[in-house]
Amino acid sequence: MPTITDLQIQKSHKTRANVYIDGEFCCALEMLTVMKLGLKIGRQITEEQLKQASLDSERSVAFEKAVDWLSRGYKTVRQTREYLSRRGYDKDVVEYVISKLKDYRYLDDEAYAAMYVEQNSSTKGERRIKQELVARGISPAVAERHSEEDPEQALANAKLLAERYMRTKERDLKNLQRLQRYLLARGYGYDVVNAVVRGYGMDE
Repeated sequence: MPTITDLQIQKSHKTRANVYIDGEFCCALEMLTVMKLGLKIGRQITEEQLKQASLDSERSVAFEKAVDWLSRGYKTVRQTREYLSRRGYDKDVVEYVISKLKDYRYLDDEAYAAMYVEQNSSTKGERRIKQELVARGISPAVAERHSEEDPEQALANAKLLAERYMRTKERDLKNLQRLQRYLLARGYGYDVVNAVVRGYGMDE
């Protein structure tokens, strides 16, 4: 049976070790995997055990990379899945990491949607926020539930945007039409937009 003849910690990656089987280099494993599986010089190991060790090590590396990536900004499940896939991890490893990240609450699409709405609701309308959430991988149902906005608050927010937009502009027909397009592009509904524009003296 194949035997581990040497374990050498990598000089450039202190958390990884090169594993030698019967005097020849076999693979590199995370030290966490080496310790968890009790791998040591002189231990006999089967091909299946080596395969499992490599899988465990790959999962550990993928999880660490995902956590590091998420530390730079909250992401959705789909964004994280795509990130790991781009890094070259196979589907089984990716889904294992996604599941673990959910367990640790590093990934939570409901929480992401709520946070995104809180950060953007003062400058974007319900329609645009929903579109952006769906584009980031949030399900339409979750996006709909979190982006739903109180009509009075939507009108108040749109009025503030309009005031900033029109601050240095003449209140002529051309600028009011531009204001209308601007507010629609920000995701506000026609009723809200037309109510704001009428306040500047332009009919629907």
